[in-house]
Amino acid sequence: MPALSDAVRRFAEDPEAFIGEIPLPARRIATPSFTLVLSPSPTQSSVSCLSTSARELDDTIAEVRRLAREAGYTRTAWNIGPSARPEGLVKLLADRGFIPATRPPLEPEVAAMALVRPPPPPPAGVEARVIRDLDEYRQALRIGIEAFGETEEDAAGWLAAAPELWKQQDGIHRFAHLAFVDGRPVGFAMAAVAPQGLLLGGSGVLASARGRGAYRALLCARWESAVALGTPVLVIQAGAMSRPILERCGFEQVCRIDVMEDPAMGRGA
Repeated sequence: MPALSDAVRRFAEDPEAFIGEIPLPARRIATPSFTLVLSPSPTQSSVSCLSTSARELDDTIAEVRRLAREAGYTRTAWNIGPSARPEGLVKLLADRGFIPATRPPLEPEVAAMALVRPPPPPPAGVEARVIRDLDEYRQALRIGIEAFGETEEDAAGWLAAAPELWKQQDGIHRFAHLAFVDGRPVGFAMAAVAPQGLLLGGSGVLASARGRGAYRALLCARWESAVALGTPVLVIQAGAMSRPILERCGFEQVCRIDVMEDPAMGRGA
């Protein structure tokens, strides 16, 4: 098996430092201390690429809160990998009232993983292809909402933003796929292009269709896209449900990412 390069490992841990512009109405605010991503839903924002100090941490937290609140966001998750600074950041945040993220679609821990060889093919009767139009894109979002158990509040922003998001799924910088089992759409997957390979974004399969190979079909479709771009690498930050499948498909774990939530965002404090 090809060894994972340092560049791929860095890409897997902090992908926001490598991918291009994110599609409107989402926004990304990059600073020397952190990167804040504001999704189309005001209940979903995230912090990564953390590089501050213990002495400056309180100022960093205050700045993240200010930026998120000014943009109208009520929930922020902090993604903390082994490269995050200062060292011991999980404990430092816990001492300040941060808690492990447990409310869907978040999980308290994800695994940064990478694939550098072809995944196994899906079984007969299962396929995945690029989404063709806005109606299919909305269908993909609804599959994701059901698969992740998201609330109506979380989902509303994504569905409202669907027309604008769809415009930016150009097959060059971003890809969106649907998976079909016996001709029925049951899974979806997103991906963003970086110089190092493809970042696998949100993906999921309806509970009624799991175990049929739809997830494998979505992996294969995105691997083919990465190969066509000349960058045969897939990276993902995977939750508990997808990790075993990814391992069986040849992904290697790069590192663990702790996900901490800032309860003060919901209090407006």
